[in-house]
Amino acid sequence: MTTQKTILCVEDEEDLRVDIAEELEAASYRVFQAANGSEALALLEKHRPDLVLCDITMPGLGGYDVLKALREQEGMADVPFIFLTALAERNDVLTGKQAGADDYLVKPIDYEILLATVAARLDQVVRVQTSAVHRAEESWQEILKASKGRTVEALYKATFAFDRFLVGVVVVDEAGTVRVMNKEAQRILSEEDGLGVSQGVLKGSVAKQNSKLYASIEKAFEEEALDEIISFPRVSGGRPYLVLIPGQRFSIDDRPEAVVLLVIDTEQRAKVSGDTLVRLYNLTPSETRVALMLIDGKRLDQIAEELEVAQTTVVFHLKNLFRKTDTNRQADLVRVLLSVPLRTAGD
Repeated sequence: MTTQKTILCVEDEEDLRVDIAEELEAASYRVFQAANGSEALALLEKHRPDLVLCDITMPGLGGYDVLKALREQEGMADVPFIFLTALAERNDVLTGKQAGADDYLVKPIDYEILLATVAARLDQVVRVQTSAVHRAEESWQEILKASKGRTVEALYKATFAFDRFLVGVVVVDEAGTVRVMNKEAQRILSEEDGLGVSQGVLKGSVAKQNSKLYASIEKAFEEEALDEIISFPRVSGGRPYLVLIPGQRFSIDDRPEAVVLLVIDTEQRAKVSGDTLVRLYNLTPSETRVALMLIDGKRLDQIAEELEVAQTTVVFHLKNLFRKTDTNRQADLVRVLLSVPLRTAGD
C-alpha cells in the first residue's frame, strides 16, 4: 500500500492557494495550507511534509525565509522545496536555485507541469535513498567479495571504478581515518559544506550525526547485515549529504582491514543533458531543444517564441516526443524526462 504524500502549500493569494490545493488533493496528495511564512513555520513545527510549494513574495516572512528555516530544521534538510513566483527573469530563477530550492515554477501556474514536477521531485527522493544507493551498494559488494582479504591495496582499484556512478566512495579504518577515496568523494569532502576531513578523519558539522557515523563504522567491521544511512545537513543550506554504511564482515574469520562508505551528494541530481536524451529516445536536435525547455517549465507559446517558430511546429515536435517516450500527456512526458538517470561519463 502506497503511503499518501503530504504537501505544504504556502501562498498568500487565497484563490490560487485553494486552487493548487484542490489540484493536489485530486491527485491523491494530502495538503496543508499556509497563507504566509509565519503560518508555514508553525505548521513545520508540528508536521514533516514530503514536499513544500512556496511563494517567494509574501507579507512578513517571505519564501527565502521559509526555505532557510526548513533547511536548518533537524530532519527536514532533505525535503524537496519548490518556489512559486511571478518573478520570471533569469536572475530570479538563479537566485532561487542558489538559495537551495529544488525547482522553480512561474505564475500563472500550469497545473500539468505542477503535478509532473511534484511527482518527479518526490520520486527523486526515493531514487536517491533507494535505487541509486542500492545499485551502488550491490556493485561494490560484488567487487569486495571478489577481493580476497579486502586489504586497502585490494580496495584501491575497486574504489575508483565508482567514478562513473557519481557516487563518492571512501575507505576508512576503525577510527574513521580516510585511507582511500575516489574523485567524487574528493569533490564532496573538499567543499567542507557540512561533511569533510579533519586531521585525516571523516567528520560532519553536526556532533550527533558524527556519533552515529563512528558507531556505525565500528559495527561495519563486525556485522554483515548492517545497512545504515546517515544524513549530514549542509552548512550553506540545500539538500544534505547521505553516507551509506553497509556491514562488511562476511564471516567470523574474515575481518576487513578497512571498510567502504558510500557518500551521496543529493544536490548532484540528474541534471539532464541533451546527449542523454538523444541516446535514450533517439531525439532529433529540434525535439531535444523542446524537451529541455519543457523540463525548464516553459509553456508551448514560450517555446515557440524562443525558438522563433510557429506554435504548430512545437506541437508537431511534442507529438513526436509523446511517441518516442511512450506517453500521451504533457504531464507524463515531463515526468519521464525528469526521471532520466544521472549523466554517464561520456556526457
